[in-house]
Amino acid sequence: MNHPLSAINEITLMENLIDTKFIKYSGKGDAKAWLLQTMNQFKQYGLRRLEQFQAIPFLLEDTAYSWYTQNKQLIINFERFANLFLKQYSSTSSTIQNNIPVETVAPSIIAPNFLPTSHLQQTIVDEIIKKPTYFRGSKDDVHDWLGKLEQRFKMAKWNDEEKLQYISIHLQDDAYRWWTQTSTTIKSWSLFTEAVTKAFGSTEVQELAFEQLKWYKQTVNQSITQYYDKIIELCKKVDPAMPDSLKLKYLMAGVKESLKLHIALYDPQTIETFLSYARKLEDTLSFTKTDYIIHQYNESQDVHTFQQSLSPIATPEGQHEHNEYKNVQYSQQELLDTKGENNSRYKNSFYSSQSRNSTPNKSSRICYTCGTPGHYSRDCTRHHFE
Repeated sequence: MNHPLSAINEITLMENLIDTKFIKYSGKGDAKAWLLQTMNQFKQYGLRRLEQFQAIPFLLEDTAYSWYTQNKQLIINFERFANLFLKQYSSTSSTIQNNIPVETVAPSIIAPNFLPTSHLQQTIVDEIIKKPTYFRGSKDDVHDWLGKLEQRFKMAKWNDEEKLQYISIHLQDDAYRWWTQTSTTIKSWSLFTEAVTKAFGSTEVQELAFEQLKWYKQTVNQSITQYYDKIIELCKKVDPAMPDSLKLKYLMAGVKESLKLHIALYDPQTIETFLSYARKLEDTLSFTKTDYIIHQYNESQDVHTFQQSLSPIATPEGQHEHNEYKNVQYSQQELLDTKGENNSRYKNSFYSSQSRNSTPNKSSRICYTCGTPGHYSRDCTRHHFE
């Protein structure tokens, strides 16, 4: 008699566990997601295969329970249940579509990008349920956890109702015990985020975030997207339920001065509009700055090229000192290679400049016939050899 009593006690405990910890399936909603969530909870609570099989009738309600009673004889283990269950409830849309005559199906019903997108989204949902983002309570940072969770939910395109429906699989230890005590009073996702933050959020973290938020300014090399994400993160730490109107004021207060006036004139009414317009403005200003730098560079290159083209030409303005040196050298060569009385004046000028600070001597005498210094033309012997 002890064995039946023990079995009854085990079943009672099983029923209590399912009623308090698990989500029941009524025949509506995503059957595959529910099944994956349930299997994950089996692992979480250490239920063995036999116990999983015994839990089946307690997990179903309404039309799903009616279906179970009709097929109970076919369900010999949990694997068989999962197979029949998914055939019954996860292919509803495809069954409906297959019942429609081929000639009546409009081409627009099957969108080219719908199936791949739906498949990707379903994969993300499966991943969220198979590998939850766990929160254990005060030991973890509730703000970081909520941020990561929101990102995953956003990728899965879950609405607030779906977020709240599957939140229990992400809670463990103190956080899960807190949820079992408060879940009946929390009817929306916003209420949940507010309640869990109050229950497990650190007041020190909140105060520090508030101080940062009051004085935070966009840095020189910080993009508008990075600035936006930081402000929103601080706002959530200060108050998860902070209205967008207040978030917008903080965004406007700390944005760069080069953007602030333009954004103020545009007068965005939502934080999404603020980010969208600020991004466009940042891109425009960045493009203008880049275009100006390129223009300045091209102008400097043109000036450099123009100067190079002028460098071989003797000009009084640009090359005065250099040309004086070249002219002196040229005059010296002319003095040695040419004859004539006209050129001799330049020759004398050149040599006079060479000996300007010297005492006059025989080297100052120049022959006009041969151009050699040291004697006069009348004493030149060159004509004797001509």
